[in-house]
Amino acid sequence: MTIVLSVSLTVLTVLISIIGLLLFRRMFLKLSLKDHHDVADPYSQFVGMLFAVLLGFMVADAMQRFGNARSVVEQEASAIGNIYRLSDGLKSPKREEIQNTCQTYLETVVQKEWAMMAKKETCRESWAAYKKLWDVCINFDPVTTREANIHQCLLPTMESVGENRRLRVDALHNGLPPVLWAVLIVGGIATIIFTYFFNIDNVKLQIVMVGMVSLVICLNIFLLATYDDPFSGDVKITADPFETQLYLFKMSKQNFSNAP
Repeated sequence: MTIVLSVSLTVLTVLISIIGLLLFRRMFLKLSLKDHHDVADPYSQFVGMLFAVLLGFMVADAMQRFGNARSVVEQEASAIGNIYRLSDGLKSPKREEIQNTCQTYLETVVQKEWAMMAKKETCRESWAAYKKLWDVCINFDPVTTREANIHQCLLPTMESVGENRRLRVDALHNGLPPVLWAVLIVGGIATIIFTYFFNIDNVKLQIVMVGMVSLVICLNIFLLATYDDPFSGDVKITADPFETQLYLFKMSKQNFSNAP
């Protein structure tokens, strides 16, 4: 979720909650709400506590999933880099085949797939490059002992690429289901409405209090929305780890071409 949208919805929600307070006070002007504070107070605390615990757990879970997704991206990029560097010990043309496939995979992920992930989609070209990378790592017969050792290292590293790619794709669909968003919205509305049952003689002071309650609730909900989708919005995981590996590949080729 973008910051502009979050700010706009927050301001709108605060204004609506304040208008609701003013309408509520006008509707129940003839009633003495202070006479019911002893009953309203424990109910209000119960509802507020349950909502705060629920929202807190959801925010913490979303932040943890965001951190896990970022770690998965870094590990996937690192594994591709390891495959590229391990292939330096192989003879041509197998070395060039593996390294070119690694570079193609990273380029398709950075240039095509990353933008599609914001729409919860993946790229066919990246899947094709991923499959080809598996093929070139598996389908060659080591001749020397060094090649055999490198081959033994390539396979678990390729498994790491596959596992982290799968987890990255899974992270696109691990957000909160609509029913839980509905529960949060209803709980937030109920919590705000309960603040209306406390009649304060100073209307301006109560407006400030209700506005602050709705503001805090909105900020936490939008914090949850921000971390719930790790690949879209203003706060998101970038393709920097893949771009870093591409830069290192480029530097490696330059050094190799400049070698005597």
